[in-house]
Amino acid sequence: MLKRVEKKLIDSGVMNENFEQGTVKPENKTIERLLHGFLVNRSYSEEEGYYGYVADSLIEKNRATFFKVSLFFTFVFVLLWLGIRIYVMYFYSISGIIAMGMFIGLFAAPFLGLLSAILVPGRKKYPLILLNLGLLIFINFSLV
Repeated sequence: MLKRVEKKLIDSGVMNENFEQGTVKPENKTIERLLHGFLVNRSYSEEEGYYGYVADSLIEKNRATFFKVSLFFTFVFVLLWLGIRIYVMYFYSISGIIAMGMFIGLFAAPFLGLLSAILVPGRKKYPLILLNLGLLIFINFSLV
């Protein structure tokens, strides 16, 4: 499949046969990412596993977004926890659909953060996993 993508990039003029950027600019971000994957790995172009290197570089770039997603769910958890504490402090109780949504969000945010932290490449995943596990433990003790 990547051979076809390479042929399309060369035929459209976005990339040369020497794995350098062509005269035509990429139309969208997807083509730009594909071009970047080929250009970064051009030193492996003579090897047999060249397309594997290109695929790995494309996947690694997408996996870096899981770090941001995990931090986002941590931030959502903190906002929900503070929101519940402030709301209860002023109105003494919370009930109904709003309460159900907030409590489901309190339990779902660390789980989703944990799942996305597992997919983070490299050593950055371990602090995120510990952070989200800590939030799950914190839920048990903070809601008492």
